[in-house]
Amino acid sequence: MKTRKHLVYDPQYQSDLTVLGSTVQFAPDRGARVLSELSKEFLPNRELPYRKPQMLTFKQMRRTHDETYLDSLKLPATWAEIFGVSTTLPKNGHTTKVLRKLLGDYRLKSGGTLLAARLAMANGLAANLGAGYHHAHRDHGDGYCVINDIALTIHNLRFEYVADKVMVVDLDFHQGNGVSTIFENDPKVFTLDFHALEAWPMKKQKCSLPVAIRKHEGPVYNAKLKAALDQALASFQPDLVIFVHGADAYEHGLKNRGEGFSLTLAQMNERDRMVIDCFADRHIPLALCFAGGYGDRAWEAHHQAVRHLLLRAGAI
Repeated sequence: MKTRKHLVYDPQYQSDLTVLGSTVQFAPDRGARVLSELSKEFLPNRELPYRKPQMLTFKQMRRTHDETYLDSLKLPATWAEIFGVSTTLPKNGHTTKVLRKLLGDYRLKSGGTLLAARLAMANGLAANLGAGYHHAHRDHGDGYCVINDIALTIHNLRFEYVADKVMVVDLDFHQGNGVSTIFENDPKVFTLDFHALEAWPMKKQKCSLPVAIRKHEGPVYNAKLKAALDQALASFQPDLVIFVHGADAYEHGLKNRGEGFSLTLAQMNERDRMVIDCFADRHIPLALCFAGGYGDRAWEAHHQAVRHLLLRAGAI
């Protein structure tokens, strides 16, 4: 199988955020569940092959994030604010080790998005089975996102002269406010962002093409997406697309039911095929990364998207 050219993952992608006191029901095993399901279907009794990423260096992270902010990640209060916990870990040697380990997890998963983008540039389509930290800003974290793998990938690809013009197609339930602010005045990055109008962050940021979906608009979501993709490509021709695959738009991947619209698994499948086919048909490289997804069924939405990506790549 050729999946090693298209999939990025590491078993260390599972991060224990309960050590911070967070009670949010994340789904840290999504990558493992997706791999398991694909392996059952295509390689019984064997794990589907994949590439392991390297942890981002601090030099690479400084291409996006302020030095002062990166230094502040040594402080428990910084993490408490990002994850919205009221009790801050004590300043001691144990806490230092805990925070270093957690930051390492984020650096590893962010390195996965960078590797997936490189693989997409070489092979057309690739997926990082994790990350999608689109809420982190240049000078602070937000919304459980410590560093911004999407922005880091774009800045480092430019530094390496691998890709210059990038389109971000963000279909997470929540607006990618960090990506939006980082690239607000960058004409070489086009941000197409679908998100719930009524959901956090309540203050939406400026992006190239924002589409705010109201609570009752789930049935017309995919029609609006088709129109938005056509509009985006009419004005911007990217070297690479980063597809931020939010599973929290899925009715069984939501964080808070009733917060806004939700999509069935069939609607998610139509959505994801539309995006992948749109760019594959035009021979524009696309790298997919995971983003929001909560509960024990979020992986289902990621699975069918990654499956279709591998089929379009001719890997399965």
